[in-house]
Amino acid sequence: MESWLQRRLSRISLRELNFYTIVFILFFTVIFSSLLIYDEYRQFTTASEDTFAVMRNDPHALKSRLIKIIVEIATLALILFGLIVGIAKIVNSMIGRDMERFLTFFESIHEKKMCIVPNDLYFNEFKKMAGYANEMAAVIYEQKASLYTLNASLEERVIQKTHDLELKNEALKEEQKFSQGLLESHKQFIRYAIHETHTPLSVIMANIELFSMNEGRNRYLAKIEAAVKNIFSIYDDLSYLVKKDQIDYPKKAIDLGEYVQKRLEFFDEVAQFSNLKFNYLEPKFVSWVQFNETKLQRVIDNNLTNAIKYTKNGEEIRVGVQCDTVGCIFWVESRSQKIHDPQKIFEAYYRERKKTDGFGLGLSLVKSICDEEEVEIKISSDSELTRFEYHFKKGSVENTSS
Repeated sequence: MESWLQRRLSRISLRELNFYTIVFILFFTVIFSSLLIYDEYRQFTTASEDTFAVMRNDPHALKSRLIKIIVEIATLALILFGLIVGIAKIVNSMIGRDMERFLTFFESIHEKKMCIVPNDLYFNEFKKMAGYANEMAAVIYEQKASLYTLNASLEERVIQKTHDLELKNEALKEEQKFSQGLLESHKQFIRYAIHETHTPLSVIMANIELFSMNEGRNRYLAKIEAAVKNIFSIYDDLSYLVKKDQIDYPKKAIDLGEYVQKRLEFFDEVAQFSNLKFNYLEPKFVSWVQFNETKLQRVIDNNLTNAIKYTKNGEEIRVGVQCDTVGCIFWVESRSQKIHDPQKIFEAYYRERKKTDGFGLGLSLVKSICDEEEVEIKISSDSELTRFEYHFKKGSVENTSS
């Protein structure tokens, strides 16, 4: 029965089923109504002669007649209700079965490949929906297969890249070890070179002084002394760069004006050899600053040697120290070429004029010291005059070295 009904209903739609259900109910209603009317009419024609007489003699007969008609109508209504409920139950069962197949399809589509067989469904609307669902499933599986292929390819690439990176990291580690060893060897070489250089420089300076005392000074000896003092300044820079991360540099109270004057006396021979001269403006007030002497010497010596190196021939180099209650200023100014990039000159190995001697490390070293000790640097430079200022905080006369 079910297979026959399924075959019969497989070619109709829900709208047609509703229409046929209404026609079926109407048909049975007409049949039952006709039977009821026919039965009443037959009874009425067979007993038409004595019905009215009986009704006049027996009032209950009319009541019984009415009850019979009501019962018949109620029976017809119950029959129609039963037919409607039965048909609705059958239709709902068919719809529920089709929906169950759709639910099973959507629940299982992400786990395994499957499709809905349209001929297993009852209604045309569901068959169309099954076609669309099958197309959707085909697209999903096609995209899923493509994603699996892409993921597999990506995993292979990631594994290969990871392997390559591991190899590169190993190579970089080896190169880093080699570079560190090379750097350490370079530092060790510089330490040995600095250590070995100090003795001959000291011997040269001592012999220059002895020669000057015994034989007197001359032009050639002055040139030698100036050159040796330049070498001493470079030696002190290199020595500080090598040792600055290994030893502590304690601060102490230093008379800045007196210290600058001593360094000017040291470099006076170098300035005269370059046809230059110093013009020193002493401070009017006490000029004590709290600073480390080695660091202070690097700041002052680099500025003085740079001034000697870049000042125009025959000019004077003006140097001064001025103090107030807040701090002291050490400044150097002279006529030289304009500095085009005042900030960049503090970078290591940078030189605005490539033909000038030097490594370009002096001002970089000065900048690092000033940053460590909170010394403010101010630069002004034009085509006529270049000026460097270093603003130190005020110190006391007490020695605070540890």
